[in-house]
Amino acid sequence: MKRVKPILLLSACVLSMAVHGQIRNDWYVQAGLDMTLQNPYGYNFSNVFPNGKSFGVDVAVGKWFAPEVGGRVKLNWENKVPLLANGHANWLAPFYQPGVNRDKGGYVAAYADLTVSLKQLLSARHVEPKWNVAVYPRMGVVYNFGISKGAPLLGAGVMPTYRLSDRLRLYGDVAYNMCASGFVGKEVEGTGTGSNSNGFLDMNLGVQFDISPSRVQEGATKASFWDDWFVQAALDMSLMNPYGCNFSEVFPKGKTYGIDIAVGKHFAPEFAVRARLNWENGLVANSHVEWVPPVANPASNHDGGGFAVVSLDAVLDLTNAFWPLASSDQWKQRTWHTGLYARAGLIRQFEIGSGSPLLGLGLEESYRLDDRLSLYADLGYQVTTSESSAGSTGMDVGEGSNGFFSLEMGVKVDL
Repeated sequence: MKRVKPILLLSACVLSMAVHGQIRNDWYVQAGLDMTLQNPYGYNFSNVFPNGKSFGVDVAVGKWFAPEVGGRVKLNWENKVPLLANGHANWLAPFYQPGVNRDKGGYVAAYADLTVSLKQLLSARHVEPKWNVAVYPRMGVVYNFGISKGAPLLGAGVMPTYRLSDRLRLYGDVAYNMCASGFVGKEVEGTGTGSNSNGFLDMNLGVQFDISPSRVQEGATKASFWDDWFVQAALDMSLMNPYGCNFSEVFPKGKTYGIDIAVGKHFAPEFAVRARLNWENGLVANSHVEWVPPVANPASNHDGGGFAVVSLDAVLDLTNAFWPLASSDQWKQRTWHTGLYARAGLIRQFEIGSGSPLLGLGLEESYRLDDRLSLYADLGYQVTTSESSAGSTGMDVGEGSNGFFSLEMGVKVDL
């Protein structure tokens, strides 16, 4: 359950902010029933009934930071609730032991979704619609009580809603989630360390209750989508921390240098989204980096191109969340900003041709020099699966995870 804690801590942090300033608007809660269809690597999806079918319950808390963009934290408990358990689920580990997964507690999943309202994004005006459709990328963790193992998770989905009254809505939710092999365990042939991924389709139906009135007013003119964009460029140092290795030896075995570029947008004073690209151990090499594969030849990681991380960050501006200003534009003149972000992405090792999903959390501090230019520093910790090291550290399937610190310093330009 250790992997669930970062998501739950982030959820508690966001919820605690609901009592402060502007961030208390536009909250909602959801509750629903769901069905999942497991799709483990190498198995024929046509046999998903009843081998991979499970039922469960979902609860979620969400907020719209702007009419177009919001966030949601969702918790799912599967294959255990009375009357909703599937005793024939052969594809829920432990494999081909029907009923054992249910008897041991099923599995739980915790998700963090970045919701984007297509209706508001494409509309010329902010109108509170009866029908709305949101799409979202997802990061999360899943823990299987049947084998006492968990795994990080990435996914994407669509969520239509229908408004019944000022506060009550019906919602549907369809998502496909990709997780690492730790979720199914090493019993399944072909899902070992460094090989492929597993997934499951999740279909959810329930009710949504809007806690606070919406700020979206009938006929309100919409701000330009192209306002409040920014770019960032930085140099960074990463400290690799693979499973089973002593972090005291990170210099020089796990130290790399790289460059970072990012583009993002503020959807509200307290919320922004950015896409980030990090290229590591490519321009500035560390020939002693034994903890980046292939470990038998430390210099070859640089010769093969190093590694790259592509990620999406949801950034909560703590300064504007806790100390809102009277004018929505005054936050741009603030000198100091402190941000908290959740990160989801992919890491690719070029030399060995292996990749892995990636989840992370971090803090960012920025100092404004003038109307457009700021300096910033960023400290993050990313967690990846064993595929990112190709098993070079001797990790067994689902036994642990790899991680690394990233420290970057650079400039931010408001466009």
